[in-house]
Amino acid sequence: MLENILDILVPIYGIVVAAFVLGKFNFPWASKKLTPLVLHVALPCLVVRQLSNDRANPEDMLWMLLAAAMVFGFASIIAYIFLKIAKQEVKTYLAAFTLNNMSIGIAVGILGFGDNGLALCLGFASIILVAQFTFGMWSYEGRIVWQVLFKEPFIWAFLLALAFMFFRVHLPSFVDKTLEQLGHLTIPLLLLALGFALAEIKITGFARAMIFSGVRLGIFFGVSWLVVLILGFEGETRAIVLLMSVLPASTINILMANQTGKIDMPPLTVTIMCTNIWMAAALPVAMILWLPSK
Repeated sequence: MLENILDILVPIYGIVVAAFVLGKFNFPWASKKLTPLVLHVALPCLVVRQLSNDRANPEDMLWMLLAAAMVFGFASIIAYIFLKIAKQEVKTYLAAFTLNNMSIGIAVGILGFGDNGLALCLGFASIILVAQFTFGMWSYEGRIVWQVLFKEPFIWAFLLALAFMFFRVHLPSFVDKTLEQLGHLTIPLLLLALGFALAEIKITGFARAMIFSGVRLGIFFGVSWLVVLILGFEGETRAIVLLMSVLPASTINILMANQTGKIDMPPLTVTIMCTNIWMAAALPVAMILWLPSK
C-alpha cells in the first residue's frame, strides 16, 4: 500500500515542487499560452478518449456525475453561509471555496486507478470544470454570462465524450492513439502550471488564510462523506469521491479573478496557496484510509 501511495504522490508533488522552485528563480513560463492549450486541447482530448471505446461504465458514470454535482452543490451552500457569517466578500472567496483543483484529481486517477477508475475521476472532474467555466466565472464577474456555455471547448468535448460513452462509440485506432498522445500533455502541464502559479503568490494574511482553508477542507470532508453515504458508494467509487473532494482550490480561480479586475487578489491568492498546504497533509492520509489496495 505504501509503495502504491508513493507511486501516486511523488510524481504529483515532484512536478509541482520543481515548477515552484523554477518559478522562484524566474524561469520563463508562458502560462497565458500554455494554460489555454491544456484546457482547450489536451484535456478535451483526454476526456473524449477515456470515455470512448468502452473504457467507462455508463451506469457508474451517471452515479459519479450525480455525486460530483451533489458535493459541489452542498459545499457551495455551506461555504456561502460560512462566508456570510464570517462577514467576508462572497465574490472573492466563494469559487475558491467550492472549486477543487482537478489537475491533481486527474493525476490521481491516472496514477492510482485503472481505465474505469480514471474515467470516473474524469467524470467527477468534468462536473467541477464545467462549474469552473460557468459558476466560477460568473461569481467573479458578479453576473451570469450565458455566452460562455457556447464558447468553452471543454464543455462541448465533455458532451461529445458522454455521447460516445452512452452510444458505445469505438474510435479508430489511429484516432484513439492521436487523442492519447495529446491527452498525455494534460497532467504534466497542469501540474507545472500549478507550481509556477504558487511561486507567484505573495503571502499576506497567512493566518486567516490557513483558518479559512482548514474550514474549507472540513466542509468538503463532511459533504463528501454525506454524499457517499446517501448514494451508498463502496470501494473504488467511494474512494474517488472522497479523494477528489479533499483537493485544494484550483489555481484557475486566480486567472479568472484577475481577468475580471473586480476582485481583491491578495487574500484570494494566499487562501488558494494555503489550501495546497493543507492538501500536503490531507491527501496522503486520505489515500492511506481510502485508496483501494491493488
